[in-house]
Amino acid sequence: MVHFENLFDIPHDPIYIGGNDMSKIEYERTIQIRYEHDDEITSDNMKRLAKELQKRGITLCDNWGSSEPVYGYQERVIESSLYSVYVDGSLLFRTPKNYVAYDACNAINELRNSITEGDEPSKVERIDDSRMTKEWRKVQGNYIKLHNMVDDDEIVFSSGRHIMVMDDVKISARIYNGYSYLQLTIETTWTTDGVKRDTEIEDMVVKKPLKIVGEIQRIFESAIKIKKYGYDVDDVEIDCNFKAMTQNESKCSPDIIKMTRAARKS
Repeated sequence: MVHFENLFDIPHDPIYIGGNDMSKIEYERTIQIRYEHDDEITSDNMKRLAKELQKRGITLCDNWGSSEPVYGYQERVIESSLYSVYVDGSLLFRTPKNYVAYDACNAINELRNSITEGDEPSKVERIDDSRMTKEWRKVQGNYIKLHNMVDDDEIVFSSGRHIMVMDDVKISARIYNGYSYLQLTIETTWTTDGVKRDTEIEDMVVKKPLKIVGEIQRIFESAIKIKKYGYDVDDVEIDCNFKAMTQNESKCSPDIIKMTRAARKS
């Protein structure tokens, strides 16, 4: 069970500080699941993992949600320019840096003009070039968007969070890449009026979002356990905590951790 021993449900009128209703309390459950590995996942493999996750129903994005990237091995046009410096019609040198070319050109012309007024023998010509290349798209962020759980009525995705509209429950999931591990962090928050009992808090921050939390684990683990990545998804390190805006904090009980992990298989 969740325990907030120092919170008492004492009736009172709303208290406002700086325009904020201080009678509102936000309860938060954070679970961190660490998947160990002998080696750090490379940047290229992280890009490949983003594609694998997207294929299975998860997209890694930034918390602004400004765009939804499409991961994979993609074509990209690389545009470049080359600057040629000429003196008296003969090529002096070429450079990809425009300021180098124009500084040299101006210096030559200033020198010649100081000797013979109006003599400007140097000029710069720019040659534009473009070429096609293929590369893995960069990972845009570490926030998880779960596609098959998002709709416009009951659950929306905004600012990196899945929001259960009717209950004001928010679920945020992120991936962290450590030296020898990947970490999945899932935060569930519930904003409500006043202090609530332990059973009600557990219902809202554990049981209500359990299906979403389980689906995030299931998809994430189904991708990282394949041979290409080789992470152990059963022998994992788990840290789970509850806290409220009052700064009271307590450890999750073993039955809550067990419930959360079991949800990935449901």
